[in-house]
Amino acid sequence: MKIIYSEKQKLHAPRREWNFGRSVPYPEKERRLEIILQSLKKRGYSSSIIKAKKFSASHILKVHDRRMVKHIKSCAELKEGEAVHAHIFPYRAYGAHPKTNLKLAGYYCFDVGTQIVKHTYEAAKSAVDCALHGADLLLKGKERIVFALTRPPGHHADRDIYGGYCYFNNAAIAAVHLSRKGRVAIVDLDYHHGNGTQSIFYEVPNVYFISIHGDPARNYPYCSGFRNERGAKLGAGLNLNIPLPAGIGDARYRKELGRVCRILARWRPDYLIVSIGFDTSKGDPLSDFGLTPGFYREIGETLGSLGIPLLACLEGGYATKGLGTNVANFCDGLTSAERSEVRD
Repeated sequence: MKIIYSEKQKLHAPRREWNFGRSVPYPEKERRLEIILQSLKKRGYSSSIIKAKKFSASHILKVHDRRMVKHIKSCAELKEGEAVHAHIFPYRAYGAHPKTNLKLAGYYCFDVGTQIVKHTYEAAKSAVDCALHGADLLLKGKERIVFALTRPPGHHADRDIYGGYCYFNNAAIAAVHLSRKGRVAIVDLDYHHGNGTQSIFYEVPNVYFISIHGDPARNYPYCSGFRNERGAKLGAGLNLNIPLPAGIGDARYRKELGRVCRILARWRPDYLIVSIGFDTSKGDPLSDFGLTPGFYREIGETLGSLGIPLLACLEGGYATKGLGTNVANFCDGLTSAERSEVRD
């Protein structure tokens, strides 16, 4: 198993966000990556960690609106310490007036918590590179399991709007790349529903999106992730949401994950992308689930044992004290599954 990483992802470093009328520290911190890397190296994965190759930005444009990408890229003109923090959210029916100052108007943003700073584009592009490098290794048959340490995360980013600390949808961009060679399933295991990924593939026939998450009736993003969202047109029936109540632990999650695995066995995708969030852990400040550290190894082993070429992309996880251990346990599970397959 290879673990793909880019040092440039740390350049994106917002400091504050608005949360229900309060200015609070930005939870999606750049140090998340350093914590994960240190834990992986202690666990013996140093030789598995490789630097991401650079890919053309044309891959981003296959998923995201060119004007939104241009807007995010233009924020490289900001001074150090400055941030684009949306103040108003114009109705889309207005269009983007030629005189609109997009650095003040949240035309391409859907929440007040997600900031753009000077190096956001560079970091987000590097996260995409990590995901694409992983997808390429699968396509070329060089690896059967890859973990892309993608940060900033991506699953809330839609075609022409960003939010939820996400700018470019890493998993979706990788899925489009992989779908040239077969059917792709995306299993989103972040605590929050991947509204962007769902929307991008909602009418697509060769990508199956499945998400286990906190009930959006009480959780971000509030507007998607309900059971009745099943896909439409050519994608009808290829979208499955499994919203869960507060307080669930390993046993209930294991049951739902088993259900997902049975669905995958029937649909038989050629590639599997796992949007893996560690904000499902007990004590995470942005969730109310209670998964234990050891259970992440089981998740990795369960999905890795399906025998489907697998790309995991990092999403959330904000309890920095246990984040490194949880990620390393997940990798241990993936590695165990990979070794079992080789022995068989």
